[in-house]
Amino acid sequence: MYDLFIQTTLIASLGVIVYLVAVATPRVQDSDEDLTKTNFKARFGEIIQLDRLDTWLNTAKDKGLRRLKVVVMKVDNFISKRLNNNRDKI
Repeated sequence: MYDLFIQTTLIASLGVIVYLVAVATPRVQDSDEDLTKTNFKARFGEIIQLDRLDTWLNTAKDKGLRRLKVVVMKVDNFISKRLNNNRDKI
């Protein structure tokens, strides 16, 4: 059971690292010649609207990280209270 938890955590953390590296890399601008050669790229960009998707992913990432920070702080407070209560009883 612990192996499954460790493997899941490892894969999830690797996914987060790859995502953060992809976000941190600068975007490459296409030249006008490339767009005229491949009309599919232009249509694909219009269909998916990558700017809106990127904005949504950034806001979702920010909200998720803020909520994760609150959860970690609550767990830290809980553990600290439990440790302090047990010290007084001994």
